[in-house]
Amino acid sequence: MNELVIVFPGQGSQFPGMGKTWYDAHESVRDRFRQASDIVGYSLEDLCFTASPGELTRTAHAQVALLVLSHAMYEVLTQDRDGVPPPAALAGHSLGEITALLAAGALDFEDAVRLVKTRGEAMQACAAEGGTGMIAALGMPAAEVEKAVAEFGAEGRTVQVANYNSARQTVLSGTLDDLKAVTGLLEERGCKVARLNVGGAFHSTFMADAVPAYARAVEETAFREPEIPVYSTVTGRVYGGAREIKDALAVQLTGPVLWSTVVSRLAERDVALWLEVGPKQVLKKLIADAVDGADVLSLDTEPDEARAALGRLAERRRREPGLAGLCLGAAAATRNRNFDEEQYAEGVLRPYRELQELAQADKDRVTDAQKASALRLLRTIMATKRVPEQEQQERIAAILRRTGDTHLRAGVEVPAG
Repeated sequence: MNELVIVFPGQGSQFPGMGKTWYDAHESVRDRFRQASDIVGYSLEDLCFTASPGELTRTAHAQVALLVLSHAMYEVLTQDRDGVPPPAALAGHSLGEITALLAAGALDFEDAVRLVKTRGEAMQACAAEGGTGMIAALGMPAAEVEKAVAEFGAEGRTVQVANYNSARQTVLSGTLDDLKAVTGLLEERGCKVARLNVGGAFHSTFMADAVPAYARAVEETAFREPEIPVYSTVTGRVYGGAREIKDALAVQLTGPVLWSTVVSRLAERDVALWLEVGPKQVLKKLIADAVDGADVLSLDTEPDEARAALGRLAERRRREPGLAGLCLGAAAATRNRNFDEEQYAEGVLRPYRELQELAQADKDRVTDAQKASALRLLRTIMATKRVPEQEQQERIAAILRRTGDTHLRAGVEVPAG
């Protein structure tokens, strides 16, 4: 188990004073606060450190503050290239998905701030009509919560599943009257219910009026293919290109957050460390209840433990072969289906010798150009051995994820995740 997965929190993780330690200690964090303040037209420093809790909790404010702080923390973390291995995948809960896309290089910082500003303002305006909210159904399997919601809806009332957070935590959105009534139904069936301190019925059709402004902003934002795989909580799958990102984000406000699906799919990978980057440890708790055999930590609340775990993981990764070595191993382990001696000599033996030379180099000094060459040599060997195209792509993608070199993906025509 050698993979690092980084996750970013959504609205609800904000609190007065959040990020003060990071702000005081790192110039890069202060720079990001200043950049974002110029864009949104108010001081993020004042908002996070001196404003009233009510001001920070406002949807339009909380979302921008969480994006900026979480991304600034990620930048500080990843500046330490020796002590922090490259993440194999990223994910974020609701708003945090935009932070994940930003961290993966799918959009620029300024564009992300503008997009989240529009998102928060549109959601806040939609919720200003009042009379709606959210509750969390705790301790009951999601399927049973869905059944109760369906029965409740049959009576002509509207309560919708907003977040599938874990196997036994499901968040519902609706009118305050309907939420009060469905709470009674759920409690009768042994479910514990908690009302959430939010200003509206997020991730439901009650947010429909927020969609046009946000969808326009999404469409106008310059997205590109992520350099690191990012899992979508709209589809539960790894994002592909810009069009797929825009299509998913445009419907994010009115659809449920499939967080438990994302965690389940990430857990199928070789994950050694899950790290929440952002204030509090909301996601850490959800993940810890869902996975076994891996460290699950919060950079904000457990910085020393997180750094130690990252150091251990980095050391394990250093003992592994580099990209060229992994290509060499994959080439040797690939079954041959081509028995033409001339083709084999030219398409297997010659490139294999070149791979051997690349694999002998210091893996920390191998350039991207040399890595790309190793990947092309492996491709040549696999193609000559008549490995099916899909299998070739999957093997290359696995090597890139393992080494953190997913930015080389385009040069060898392999899938995103």
